[in-house]
Amino acid sequence: MLLAAPVAHASSHETLDVRSALLLDMSTGRIIYEQNADEPIPPASLTKVLSMYVALDQVRAGKASLKDTVKVSRRAFSTGGSRMFLKQGETLTLDDLLEGMAVSSGNDASVATAEHIGGNVDNFVQMMNAKTRALGMKNSVFRNPHGLPAAGQHTTARDMLILSRAYLAQYPEALRYHSTRYIKHNKVITTNKNPLLGNCEGADGLKTGWVFASGYNLISTVKRGKTRLLAVVLGAETTQVRAQEVNRLVEAGFRSVAGGGKRVSTLLADMKPADYALNLHKTNSEAYAELRKTSKAAKARKTSVAAAKASEDAKASPVQKKSKRKKASATAQKSAPKASQPSARQASATPKATKAKATAQTQAKQPARKAVAKSEDQEPAPKAARKKASSTKSTADKTPAPGKKAAPREVADKQG
Repeated sequence: MLLAAPVAHASSHETLDVRSALLLDMSTGRIIYEQNADEPIPPASLTKVLSMYVALDQVRAGKASLKDTVKVSRRAFSTGGSRMFLKQGETLTLDDLLEGMAVSSGNDASVATAEHIGGNVDNFVQMMNAKTRALGMKNSVFRNPHGLPAAGQHTTARDMLILSRAYLAQYPEALRYHSTRYIKHNKVITTNKNPLLGNCEGADGLKTGWVFASGYNLISTVKRGKTRLLAVVLGAETTQVRAQEVNRLVEAGFRSVAGGGKRVSTLLADMKPADYALNLHKTNSEAYAELRKTSKAAKARKTSVAAAKASEDAKASPVQKKSKRKKASATAQKSAPKASQPSARQASATPKATKAKATAQTQAKQPARKAVAKSEDQEPAPKAARKKASSTKSTADKTPAPGKKAAPREVADKQG
């Protein structure tokens, strides 16, 4: 109920209810809002923006390709936290992994990407930190490619802004990953946790993150007309606060850019809850509505194909049955012994001889009847028997064999 209802938690003041924040007008390069921008904080899954940046650099340099096939290692498969739900030993493309990092926030996909691009995770992390130095991110250190807690790993809102600004400038096409609502892999559906997608006009990226030590983080980019704003919000207490505060910041930013001479901080204080409240279920519900529509279309196609096949089988069935009956009849006739024609002397035999003759004829007919019965046993079983056998098989199919797990069902990823 709390998630479904619009949230209005923050009080009306000139600061945001988060640890640190920045807002950049990318059209002019001017920072239009700043709050504790240099406070160190664990990056959590915002780390994946840097990991994707490094991977795309290697693709641009010709050292990798989005079409590269990557085999999932045991280390990637066993990585905890938010996942794309990869399986050990499966292969998929680098493009798929990048999508899993952006949408599912897959730690498993991050490790698989790191191993493919860097040869191993340690080499890749060195590449990440080299990139931060090249970009001028002076207060950031990264220990892994996904953002799970690690000693000494930290960043700041300012460094995240520097990273995101350069990333979008170099790879604007990467927004196709970050704006995707959901993906389905290995029968598991995971959805994008960015609360502005579908809720805020023009929102098309970028990345969420959470670990206990940092709270809820979000890098968000929104474009309206010729203006693109880039917001970084770190250290919100809940997903609801994160969503409303970044939306409040973005809306105030567009009002400021539109004119009137008011500062963003002043506009933040003037805004009412109705101006920035969000329904956090909207993004996921729209994603699942699209998924259900796709599933129904696939099911309709499958039903149509099955019906066409059944119709063909029904047309062929009478011909097959007729052929089987002819074959059975021919087999029975061949098996029966030839009856001898009665002679004139046999016709004039005594009554005792006639009785013996009748007995012999009866014995001669028995093998023929036995042969016919045998051929009938080879005919298809009656409908009732076939139906019962089918029912038994269906029940057996639904019960996994001893020592085997049932097939996984589609489930929603509920990780933050």
